[in-house]
Amino acid sequence: MWAAQILDAVEKRLRRSHRGRKTVYRREWPIASGATRVDFAAINGKIMGCEIKSSRDNFSRLASQVSLYSAVLDVAVLVVEGDSATRRAESAVPGWWGIWQAAESGQGVDLHVVRTPSANPCPDPLSLAQLVLRDEAYAILKKHNLATGLRTATRWQLWNRLADEIPLQRLQYDIREAIKARQGS
Repeated sequence: MWAAQILDAVEKRLRRSHRGRKTVYRREWPIASGATRVDFAAINGKIMGCEIKSSRDNFSRLASQVSLYSAVLDVAVLVVEGDSATRRAESAVPGWWGIWQAAESGQGVDLHVVRTPSANPCPDPLSLAQLVLRDEAYAILKKHNLATGLRTATRWQLWNRLADEIPLQRLQYDIREAIKARQGS
């Protein structure tokens, strides 16, 4: 089984489960200022991301991916192929991460829930702020009357102000709304 086949199955499952909600879907979605990419993300009232490891992949980058994903995702799922990868996954990701096992079937790829994901207990405000573009960051600050003196600020200055001044739940909401409002979404 190839990662592309698993990715198609993940996308199909998430589109079906988020049907009826304004949701933006992204394949290979860059996070952490481009340091890594989420294989598939669904952004609506939460940011859900899936990392896929086929039998041809190894887990060498997984620790850094888990750290970066855990900084921004509300819900995270590791999708693996095979029993040995499933066993390794259980100790390789935090307990709040979900684990799905991909298996070939007559209809393509089936996804079996090994562990149901729960909410991220500690997202990082600065990492979340980095999900928005400079103009989006400025607009969010302006909406909260926090943009005074920042018209020519760098994106890093704006991201730091967002992280420092806006309560986490409000920041998460504003970030999701900015992503969903982008052209082409």
